[in-house]
Amino acid sequence: MVSDIGMQNSKWEICLAVGDVAVFFAAIPVLLLWHLHLGQSPQFFPAGRKITLLILLSVNLLVIYVSDLYDKYKDYRNIENISRIIFAVWVGMVLGGLAIRFTKDLYLDPNFIEWHALCFSGLLIFWRYLFSALALPQRLRRRMLIVGAGDSGQRILKTIQERPNSGLEPIGFVDDDPQKVGQRLKGIAVLGTSDTLTELIRRYNIEIVVVAIIREKSPKLLKTLSHLSFNHCELVDMPTMYEHLAKKIPLDYISDNWLFLHSIYRSKYYYRHVKRLMDLALAAAGLLLAAPLLPCIALAIKLDSPGTVFFRQQRQGQTGKSFSIFKFRTMRDAAPDQEPQWAVKGDPRITRVGWFLRKARLDEVPQLINVLKGEMSLIGPRAEWDVFAQMSLQEETRWRPGRRAGDPPGFMVPAGEVERVPFYGFRSVVKPGITGWAQVQFPMAGSSFEDLQEKLAYDLYYIKNISLFLDLAILLKTIRIVLIGRGK
Repeated sequence: MVSDIGMQNSKWEICLAVGDVAVFFAAIPVLLLWHLHLGQSPQFFPAGRKITLLILLSVNLLVIYVSDLYDKYKDYRNIENISRIIFAVWVGMVLGGLAIRFTKDLYLDPNFIEWHALCFSGLLIFWRYLFSALALPQRLRRRMLIVGAGDSGQRILKTIQERPNSGLEPIGFVDDDPQKVGQRLKGIAVLGTSDTLTELIRRYNIEIVVVAIIREKSPKLLKTLSHLSFNHCELVDMPTMYEHLAKKIPLDYISDNWLFLHSIYRSKYYYRHVKRLMDLALAAAGLLLAAPLLPCIALAIKLDSPGTVFFRQQRQGQTGKSFSIFKFRTMRDAAPDQEPQWAVKGDPRITRVGWFLRKARLDEVPQLINVLKGEMSLIGPRAEWDVFAQMSLQEETRWRPGRRAGDPPGFMVPAGEVERVPFYGFRSVVKPGITGWAQVQFPMAGSSFEDLQEKLAYDLYYIKNISLFLDLAILLKTIRIVLIGRGK
């Protein structure tokens, strides 16, 4: 049985690899036809360089493998995985070019390598997109049980049902409340209690068990789950499954311990240093490219409304340290005694020039100075006004229902102090950014503590999964948002 399962699982990875090889070689005639269509004579095409092409292919497949792109359950329609593909192909191009550059018998024109990488990456994205579109909805569907039919269990079921192409097939709930057994919740039956969990898994060929019990679990249930984890059944907690599907953290179903155990902002020494070098290079290049526009923008701001050209405000940075942010002014100057207030959709304070600058994101250009100073990064959580940041961090009393036998119905007791926006303090473990995961996933966010909490769910996802691949995905999404003019 074990060997059969292994063979069944591996054939899809083989399918991906065979498709990648086919696409690699298909890129050559496609590239040739494209150059002929343009009326160009492609003198750099390889002739009799089979060994060279095999070396380039091997390097690319190795880089794709190291980039974890042979996981059949990944959704290659996802922008983050598309960015991984682009990154892997271009790293493969560089490494492959270096492998053959200094050997005369293997030499290929660098123009061919670059054009081939461009064509290969496009075809590879198309092939992987097609694979996920055809395989995930049906062929690669995984049957799952949800342990816990309460609010968190029903929440994860709703999240799965909203994503029919996720490759997950919920079979039913397991719950230790005997009154729930036999009921149907959101179209799915409660099949039994945790005592029957092992039998249900065997009967329904379950591959994934989602543990949606947020409160403390009984020793008996923990023992059962521990046995399952050693018997070819994948165990996932509800917040992790929700994070995987929704690309944000479910704040109502996690704790400080969950964030700690899941290693928020693991120590990524090389990533942090590479990211700083990229910030410096891209910020300097951005300011250089924008330099001719800056006097024109400054003049337009001055002619449109009275006031300063630049807007400065205290924002909360890494480790909670305040810094002064630079932006082009897009609003009329506020009165000295005016109370702090959020910007809202259709804000009457926004000037005509300010409206255009916000739509084109040109008001953000001066923040590149903050990036050069090390106060910000290109990518990270939004730098929140320190006034609202402090308000979010203020502690409030949390109440819970009384648990004593003599407590009347509806009786509430204090359960400790929590931040007004729970887990808000975790945002400051990284530098704020000009753009970020919350900005691209929730660009139409309003200005309220409710929307602040929703953006925090995306910020924590970014911090927990921080990587160069995710940064590249955010950059691609940012470009798309700027081009179509979404956001405030």
